[in-house]
Amino acid sequence: MATNRIGFKKFVKDVSINERINIIIDSNLLISYFDEVHSDHDDTVAFLKNLDDKGKVTFYTTVTTKSEFLDYHRKRFLTEGLVGLVRELSDKINISTIAKSKIQNALTLRDNRLRKEEKKYQEIEEFNSSINYFTDNDIKEIKKAFRARDVQEERGWLSICSVFLGMKLSKCESLLDEFCTYLTTRDEKQRELFVVDEVDWKKSTEISSETGMSYSDSMILNMALSTNIKNIATLDFDIIYAGAISALSKTILLPDRRIKTFKNILKKV
Repeated sequence: MATNRIGFKKFVKDVSINERINIIIDSNLLISYFDEVHSDHDDTVAFLKNLDDKGKVTFYTTVTTKSEFLDYHRKRFLTEGLVGLVRELSDKINISTIAKSKIQNALTLRDNRLRKEEKKYQEIEEFNSSINYFTDNDIKEIKKAFRARDVQEERGWLSICSVFLGMKLSKCESLLDEFCTYLTTRDEKQRELFVVDEVDWKKSTEISSETGMSYSDSMILNMALSTNIKNIATLDFDIIYAGAISALSKTILLPDRRIKTFKNILKKV
């Protein structure tokens, strides 16, 4: 039975030299491209590079995707910085004993999550790289242990953010802005891409209700359905799943090794 799912390698193979291609990419794909420790980093880099070398590609995304992408890296940079505070930088940046204890507690929780995720990864071959980083709750608990501003030699939370987030997050945003184009009906240059005058966001609710996917993912899929862009490149289970239900007119591009995961799940769809 034919499906609308195609592996990265096959898609690149079928692309003609200098063929013009428009692709909508989701946050997970962008995250894996820019985060070297992501389990799909090598596959994603190879796919995007080979595609760019062969065809003339424009990568499109949405502001929803941008939000998810930058929030992921906010957690990444804060985690890396906070871990550094109790390891490599403990003699250079002074923080309170309470703050150190909170960071150590968060590290213990993170390591426990990692062990569970790595065991699951061996079973389903899909590692959730966000487990490498502190959760929002972890970060909030650590934040409570800091004073907002520096007091004598003790660094405050605002200084910590300035050191570990400030320039890094801005640079990350700039890289993303250079890499892709944000879809909007308000840009006259993009009018030919849209099949509607305005995106009906209520349809996102219908898509979410139909398959139970997250609302942020349904917004991305709804935006895709509002355009004539045929291809959606993703690593997200929900988008691949919902693509077979709510977006049959689109071609869903995913890592080749993941195609088999959906054969039984979506067999009779």
